[in-house]
Amino acid sequence: MKNQFTATVKSIIILALAALAVYQVSRLWLVELMDGNFFFYLQARFPQAVPDGQSAFTRPYRIVSGDGEIFEIRYSGIGGSEEWIFGENAIRAVLRDGNSVFRPDFGQPDYSYVLARPVLIYEYAFDMCAETFARALGLRNADVLTSGSLASGSFETFRAIAITPPDAENADLHMWVIASDGRIGQFMARNASAFQFAIPPVNPDGLHFIATTDGFLPQIPPGGFVYNRITAENPFRDPRGLITLSYSRSQVEPFFDNPAAIVPSARDAYTFTTRNTMVRYLENAVLEYTSFRTVGHAAQGSFMGNFSAALAFISSDPHVTNEIFLRNHEQRGRGHIFFFDYVIDNWPLVLTEEWATGQICTDPLFSPIEVTVEYGRVTRYRRLAYIFDTAEPARKNPDIPDEFFSLGFPISGDPEISLSVILE
Repeated sequence: MKNQFTATVKSIIILALAALAVYQVSRLWLVELMDGNFFFYLQARFPQAVPDGQSAFTRPYRIVSGDGEIFEIRYSGIGGSEEWIFGENAIRAVLRDGNSVFRPDFGQPDYSYVLARPVLIYEYAFDMCAETFARALGLRNADVLTSGSLASGSFETFRAIAITPPDAENADLHMWVIASDGRIGQFMARNASAFQFAIPPVNPDGLHFIATTDGFLPQIPPGGFVYNRITAENPFRDPRGLITLSYSRSQVEPFFDNPAAIVPSARDAYTFTTRNTMVRYLENAVLEYTSFRTVGHAAQGSFMGNFSAALAFISSDPHVTNEIFLRNHEQRGRGHIFFFDYVIDNWPLVLTEEWATGQICTDPLFSPIEVTVEYGRVTRYRRLAYIFDTAEPARKNPDIPDEFFSLGFPISGDPEISLSVILE
């Protein structure tokens, strides 16, 4: 009886040791050697579908609204605003069912005619490709823009769309497409009373704008206007205000699937590496992520797929807390590079000059965030390390020049940023 009990115990111990051995071997091969997670490795080779970025791509970087005399400009909260919900549906309807319009009494396109009425203007920070825009709206093509039937020519690209909503007296929906070279095309969707929209009245006592041949000029009220200064916080500084290798490591861990495998180094910069990933904190407060994983060509390699991947990556960065908008994009090699600027307190927060990553820099930043995507996977990601926030006390008027100007928060090395003049 005793021998039988001893044999049973030995069998249980052997089974337990065997299970432990299988677990350790599997962890060694499937986790440690694969940089953290076997399923993450499979995802790298065969990426899953990225979030849809189509609706984000069609959003303007700002919306100008007015009654034909004075205007207001919205930068913040555009995606969920009533102005854009109306505009997105109206633009889709015109591109789907509308017609181009030529009015002989216009002669050359006259932008002042567009502005001399209640109007909503959706502006983009770059030349928007009409075909890509239309497909992002769920349409098959942009023939109404690119057919070339207009007297002013076709619109392969544009910088703004202006819409006059239907009213009780006129059920037609009028839309103007404005190119960067100043050409204007007029389009119409008839019997579009379902798209009626009441443009909110402009507050005459607040900060408003008037239309000029150069753009929209801010008009400062007699008593001035109040705005909040902006603070820049560097999350890589520890509670003592120091930037150390150990503390920086804790801030970059979200970029790694297995933080325990990180190998830190402080040679030319604070560098953190694993088998397939490298993150560096560079001298001038720039964070740089590089992926060396094999990019599966079965992944989505389209422009919109790459843009969606860029947005998904930014949204997973815990230190990007400000609104962003697409400043520009370019194709480079096998992929695309997307440049994003920030929005805060209803003003753009932008770099007004290139940002060197260190004393010796041949590849500066031109926007606060830069994302390189190949075949639907982010291979490089760079951004300013700062987190921006509003702060008190509020300040009054910025220094105003005599000539044309626009306003925004220019990013600099100063931890406190004031509203100032920026060049568009």
